[in-house]
Amino acid sequence: MRIFLVDCEPIFREGLKTIIGAEHDLTVVGEADNCRDLLEATRNVDLVILDGELDSIVLLTSLQKTRSRGRPPFVLILTKHNEEQHAVQMLKAGADGYLYKSDPPEKVLNAIRKIVKGGKYVPSDVAETVIFAMNGLNGSSRLSHREYQVLYLFASGMGMSEIAEHLSLSVKTVSTYRFRLLEKLNLKSNAQLMRYAFKQGMVQ
Repeated sequence: MRIFLVDCEPIFREGLKTIIGAEHDLTVVGEADNCRDLLEATRNVDLVILDGELDSIVLLTSLQKTRSRGRPPFVLILTKHNEEQHAVQMLKAGADGYLYKSDPPEKVLNAIRKIVKGGKYVPSDVAETVIFAMNGLNGSSRLSHREYQVLYLFASGMGMSEIAEHLSLSVKTVSTYRFRLLEKLNLKSNAQLMRYAFKQGMVQ
């Protein structure tokens, strides 16, 4: 199984390569510290492991447009983010599995093998939330997938035009999503949106 690693922490990548390299059926064929311009590099691999940071959603969205349903490259999010909403949005964006960096190596290896065989892997502590959200039973107060994307990118320091470019939307559409976020979250300013995102653990 050919695996491509994307993680902003070099030491973590080295540790993960060592763990994966010890398995006879798994091979790390490439790595990067971010998701920029990786669509071509990840076309001919079985699994991409992403760190769930800012640009993960952008790559996931691009992969969703190019890969066939149920076919590789599959995607596992291996992240330090432990909030349920982050898991929901990454899975909605097209990830096939979601794990924490604090999980033991055996769990990560099990998840890799399950996902490459076409399965899904979700932590038990967020499974119920994910099931309800993916089936549209998460209530009107929850953010839509696109609203979450816009908030996530905005809180990470991107301007409206940058977000529009990343998501292939017009600036006007992004502004509309920003307005919806303020309305839905009962907030009044960009600063309050930023505080909300940090409070929710979306960015650190």
